[in-house]
Amino acid sequence: MCMERSQIKQHLADPEFFAENRLRPVSDHMWYETEKEALKKEKMRLRMSLGGAWKFFYAPNPDSVPDGFERKDYSCDGWNTISVPAHMELQGYGRPHYTDTDYPWDGIEEVTPHGIPQIYNPTGCYVRYFSIPEQMKKKKLLLTFEGVETAFHCWINGHYVGYGEDSYTPSVFEITPFVENGENKIAVEVSRFSSGSWLEDQDFWRMGGIMRDVSVTAVPGLHIRDLEVTACLDEKMTEGKLKVRFDLEGDPAVLKSRKGKIIWKLLDGKIRMEHTVSEETEKIMSGELLIDREDIQMTVCVPDVKLWSAERPYLYRLVFTVYGEEGEIYESVPQDVGFRKVEIRDSVLLFNGRRLRLYGVNRHEFSARKGRAIGKEEMEWDIRFLKRNHFNAVRTSHYPNQSYWYELCDRFGIYVMDETNLETHGTWHLKQFNHTLPGDNPRWHEAVMSRARAMLERDKNHPCIFSWSVGNESWSGKNLYEMSMYFRKRDDSRPVHYENVCHDRRWGRTTDFESRMYASPEEAEAYLKDHPEKPYLLCEYSHAMGNSCGNLREYMELFDKYPQYSGGFLWDYIDQALYQTGPNGKEYLAYGGDFGDRPTNYNFCGNGVIFADRTISPKMQEVSYLYQPYKLTPSETGVTIRSLQLFENGEYYRIVWRLEKEGRVLKSGEAPLVIEPESTVFVEADLSIPEKAEAGEYVRTAALVMERDTPYVKRGEEICFGQTTEQKEEKGKREENKHPLLRTVDGDSSFSVVGADFRITFQKATGKLVSWKIGEKELVYDPVHTLSPEFWRAPTDNDEGYRMTEKCHFWKMASLYPKVKEVTCGTIDHHAVIDTIYTLGETAQCRLRIQIDGEGNMDVTESYTGMENLPDLPCFGVSWKLPKAFSHITWYGKGPQETYRDRQAGGRLGRFETTSALSCTPYLIPQECGNHVETRWVALTDSSDTGIRVESAVPFEFSVLPYTCHELEGARHWFELPKPYASVLRILEQQTGVGGDNSWGAWAHKPYRLSGEETRTFSFSIRMLQNGRTA
Repeated sequence: MCMERSQIKQHLADPEFFAENRLRPVSDHMWYETEKEALKKEKMRLRMSLGGAWKFFYAPNPDSVPDGFERKDYSCDGWNTISVPAHMELQGYGRPHYTDTDYPWDGIEEVTPHGIPQIYNPTGCYVRYFSIPEQMKKKKLLLTFEGVETAFHCWINGHYVGYGEDSYTPSVFEITPFVENGENKIAVEVSRFSSGSWLEDQDFWRMGGIMRDVSVTAVPGLHIRDLEVTACLDEKMTEGKLKVRFDLEGDPAVLKSRKGKIIWKLLDGKIRMEHTVSEETEKIMSGELLIDREDIQMTVCVPDVKLWSAERPYLYRLVFTVYGEEGEIYESVPQDVGFRKVEIRDSVLLFNGRRLRLYGVNRHEFSARKGRAIGKEEMEWDIRFLKRNHFNAVRTSHYPNQSYWYELCDRFGIYVMDETNLETHGTWHLKQFNHTLPGDNPRWHEAVMSRARAMLERDKNHPCIFSWSVGNESWSGKNLYEMSMYFRKRDDSRPVHYENVCHDRRWGRTTDFESRMYASPEEAEAYLKDHPEKPYLLCEYSHAMGNSCGNLREYMELFDKYPQYSGGFLWDYIDQALYQTGPNGKEYLAYGGDFGDRPTNYNFCGNGVIFADRTISPKMQEVSYLYQPYKLTPSETGVTIRSLQLFENGEYYRIVWRLEKEGRVLKSGEAPLVIEPESTVFVEADLSIPEKAEAGEYVRTAALVMERDTPYVKRGEEICFGQTTEQKEEKGKREENKHPLLRTVDGDSSFSVVGADFRITFQKATGKLVSWKIGEKELVYDPVHTLSPEFWRAPTDNDEGYRMTEKCHFWKMASLYPKVKEVTCGTIDHHAVIDTIYTLGETAQCRLRIQIDGEGNMDVTESYTGMENLPDLPCFGVSWKLPKAFSHITWYGKGPQETYRDRQAGGRLGRFETTSALSCTPYLIPQECGNHVETRWVALTDSSDTGIRVESAVPFEFSVLPYTCHELEGARHWFELPKPYASVLRILEQQTGVGGDNSWGAWAHKPYRLSGEETRTFSFSIRMLQNGRTA
């Protein structure tokens, strides 16, 4: 049946027309021909995937679609080929478009709700030919689209099948009447924009296409169409109650004969990550149900039940086998079951009776190559990564994920907040509420209710889901409230979440949580003190854009202060960056605007704690540590271990400990661990500093390591750690230093210190270090940037949001153009002294005093006198541009990843090595990176171990990169930077923290800033290294 273009366009623009011929949503269970197959729960023989190569025609809008392409006799010869599932834009058709809140047509075409663009509405025409396999013939056939963005019409052999919207839940159609023996033709017309696009204004790349799987399934003559399994617990959490509802369909004669039956078995699944259950699996109980109607229910009590939780994801397997009148098997249906109880009591979120702390993250389905069309391999990588790094919760921001993700969360143990595919941020973000959707508008009511129903009905049997979320950033109103009431009425076992009503308290009953986005720790605490009515949840916090996630520790501290604080979900999991080819012919990770897409929010898509290619960001060092479920504090006599686990008793770990001095192990030991949930134990261990040990700093480290292999951690791997330090003071008098012979050369314009194998030269007019030679090796690449006062850094994304360049530009100019006021060169007390005073701006001053002894040892003191009304300093220290050969870095301080004043809890004190190139963290836009705090010393050497060592009596910060901060600041992409030509060492007393409350105005918290009004002094020493040894 051909359809008029005008009718298709009418469908696309009508908010009340969002589906046609689509079957009502049901659970995502599978069915098999035998019980043996059901136990294995592998590939369904009665399911045929249509994924793979399809014929494809791209049209810029629906009017440009070839007439009649859906007809069976229409030839698609000459059409291109496209892969399914995939976004059409990532295969060369159209372009991906990134925008946060603006709709992608804004400023291009005049479109108001519920209209759609007329000129640019990319439309994909998909065609594939298929034949029904033998085992699926003579059965009812269903065609399932797991996800199509954003709307589609479908035909089989020229017959119109139906229409669907909602990009992230299945659209299922019966196609039995249209399928023929032999070859069949499926034709699908996918429209990127529809009225449904107004409901899908999430902060992500706007793309279209068939981006989840398409399949044909065969339905047996007697079939469990829908299955609802509710696994409840009694008050004591010891007895389970299994409530099951079947919705049967099939031969009416069989249904009425009362001769069919369902035999069910509950099998012990144990704590397992693999989904296969063998035939030898222990059977807990079984039973038989008479088939006498379409709607059948059963209730079974399960004594001594094992509970499901993220810590112990204990799953039973329930198997239903449907028999006909003659005892023949129609199908066997497996369903994993987890007994658990979610409740809110006294404003506290409880899971199985214990207060639940959510250590969560918002997760987009995303891949740098596939966009949102990710596969099982990405999902399996993600679940292992999350478990390995102590995440216990995921919010499916902001749409239902693929069913396989929930299966993984059931098996591995992750608490899931399942979120409806609904966001209308662009209709209200400018506080112009005349077009707010869905609001109270009755024309949008059924569209949003349909989305809620589709998610709940598909996902209702997954024990991992602890909460239904109405959607994201869609303001407030009657429609959202009625969605929340639907969730409560349909499923009273899970609380309902929604955030935006915190801005409109009239609709506060929409949510069971006090949910907030990007509240600072201080704002959260202020609310928690005075408003104990609901559990407090941060549905988005610690905006991880670029170099971020500072002051995360302050959020964690709220757990112990306020029982109603439930934690929350970091924003977010993975950078949304796509591979693009740069002008140099090499691939890079691109952000908004790199595809010519406008309007755009550029790199605002880069908020992940992992990068888009699934390499791990340094931010994860902090997150993983602060999310640890065990807190370890080593002391002189042992280790105190505090368990934050609710159900896990630590039986699979052992504790190890060691005492070190600068990386040298002096003592070590280990012991088995026994610790009850939510308890604290002390394990005795001798970690005392030996009586005759030399003076200095000693580090005690304790860690938990795995005693067995799991799918995400191998035996012997470290899981959690804790560190403490102790300083042993030196006894007796220190020997006075002997003063080696000092040789200086005082020329007309230069002043040098000369030794047996070195020469250090300064320019007398400027005080600049112009040359430092060790043998024939020159340590100075550029005198202008050698031991130069440094007050600036390449702005981070959070700095840009704060407008640091505007507010603190004084310090940028001071770094670039310090004015030499006075230079003194001479000798004092067996030392050469170069004393330089700089004027910064009009009146501020900085002094750099350098002392050098006869062996070339250099002591540097930088001082600054604070002045009123000067802005905070991004950093305070010096920079030094060395030749590129000096690129090997060894340091003793916090590591191994970069650390900052407000993001250092996860760094451990130790001895580490890296290179200047590897210190460049590949944030989407070049910015400040590679810093290390709590540094005791750092050595920068070439391949022969020649170089320098910087040390200080007080821990300092440093970085070594191939670029200056000004070069980094000037680039929008890494490929725009020159090839590495130098090693830029920054030696800092301190720098401002990275912040992270948000990226659009918040800066680092006050304790992590450097006041421009305060006086500062910083001293350090530089020693020459030859063959890795100091003079």
